[in-house]
Amino acid sequence: MNKLDTTIQFGVLIVGTIGLATIFGIYLARMITFEMRPLERTLARVESGFYRVIGINATKQMSWKEYFLALFVTNMVVVIFIILVLTFQNCLLLSEGKEGFSFDLAFNTAISFITDTNLQHYVGDQQLSITSQMIAITFTMFIAPSSGIAAAFAFIRSFIRKNYGLGNFYVDMVRIIVTLLLPVSVVSALVLMVIGVPQTLEPFVETNTLEGVINNNSSNSQTINMGPVASLQSIKELGSNGGGFFGSNSGHPFENPTGLSNMYEMFLMLIIPLSFPIAYAKLMGKGKGVSILVTMLVGFGIMLVISTSTEIDPMLLETRFGSFGSALFDTVSLATNTGAVNSALAGMSPEAITSFFLGMFVQAIPGAVGTGMMMMIVFVLLTLFLVGLMVGKTPEFMSMKISPRDIRLAVYIFLLHPALILIPTVIAMGTGNAQAIVGNQVDSMAFTQTFYEYASSAANNGSNYFGASADTPFWNYSTAIVMFLGRYLPLALLLAIAGSFTMKDRKEVIEPIKTQGPLFITVLITVTFLLTALTFFPFIILGPFSI
Repeated sequence: MNKLDTTIQFGVLIVGTIGLATIFGIYLARMITFEMRPLERTLARVESGFYRVIGINATKQMSWKEYFLALFVTNMVVVIFIILVLTFQNCLLLSEGKEGFSFDLAFNTAISFITDTNLQHYVGDQQLSITSQMIAITFTMFIAPSSGIAAAFAFIRSFIRKNYGLGNFYVDMVRIIVTLLLPVSVVSALVLMVIGVPQTLEPFVETNTLEGVINNNSSNSQTINMGPVASLQSIKELGSNGGGFFGSNSGHPFENPTGLSNMYEMFLMLIIPLSFPIAYAKLMGKGKGVSILVTMLVGFGIMLVISTSTEIDPMLLETRFGSFGSALFDTVSLATNTGAVNSALAGMSPEAITSFFLGMFVQAIPGAVGTGMMMMIVFVLLTLFLVGLMVGKTPEFMSMKISPRDIRLAVYIFLLHPALILIPTVIAMGTGNAQAIVGNQVDSMAFTQTFYEYASSAANNGSNYFGASADTPFWNYSTAIVMFLGRYLPLALLLAIAGSFTMKDRKEVIEPIKTQGPLFITVLITVTFLLTALTFFPFIILGPFSI
């Protein structure tokens, strides 16, 4: 693919996504503030029906602690449900003879999908029944992103509310699933079906192929696994999920058959993360929101430049996407913390792997649905604090003074991430569990693979080198713990910051640096990447830089 073609492909992706994100962002802003939406009466009747069925008091406003507790308890109930389904899938309908998961693998999978990580230590089309794919995997792909989006709604409300609750988690979750994720994913599934992604309850199909096996009738045939792929694929990309129906994920021709599907799935991954700065602009001011959006796009652009700076070896790439198509898809996926890949990580260049690490370290360029926007605000707070130190001024943000407690919480959120990556990496290599997979000779590639496993888990990303080879009690439990802490500790701290904001006086103050405009964008990008580099650069040197 020549430079003109790659430029056109990138331009169509960015321009198209921003155009759609503008529409979605305005809708998100209405959901955050409970303004009238298109078809409001119809939507309200549907939502109120759900409230009655599950016994929700839609008028109750929650404090940050109540909001987080409701989110956490709901997610844990789903975890128990997933574990039961996976453990006893051989007893359910459409089991197709698939055995139930071991407890450690079921536990890992449940934590993985409820935290929006979707790390897979199993091969979906070989180990999961159709029933498990639908009610354990696809169902959870709605719950996990709706929880992250709901938390972001509560977080943004703290800027515009004083001495009032952050909203109601149950109301937010129902509205997000019923009026955002579900309708968009249904339409997207239909689009994917038209493009060529299968959707069926048949577990497999027998067909004649060039590489079939010789059966009793001496004819060339092959059994090809099938299932409800399009419905899973649509919410997989839309909700920053990333877990594939097939073991080869978006590199499988049934999940991603053509260049058109490759482009469409990138649209799905970017739409909601880029919608949040638009919603932020609608509620907080156009300049502030556009500055956040530009910061995210510049960060993504840096990732893409790094990942495409070297031609990728075509050996482990899908020829239908090529070098640039593979690098672009994987960069979009890692930047949005989706974790889906359309080519093997082992086939990526060291520069591309470095770029992917960068996305997982920052988690905000643009990051996953909901959580990416919240992480970017954490970097805004840290930037204001550092600039305030330089000019000798107390940091202010959104007409509020930022207290030392707020800064401490932001610092805890930032430092938690490297701790969750580095400590387990050392344990895995020190106990020999890493060597059991990568081999006794631990070189830069072996370190990269181990480091990547925990970086992906802590960032709730889900892409990984190991795949089903990591299906051991150590790796299942250790990555599950990292995914769990990497999801819920930051959410709790972020909502604590939101709770603090709702108690602050609002008055016009002079910020140490205006949180909009070219200067702010430059400083925010510089601080974000500088803090990330100071934290992780030595480990990147040991890993992909030395491959």
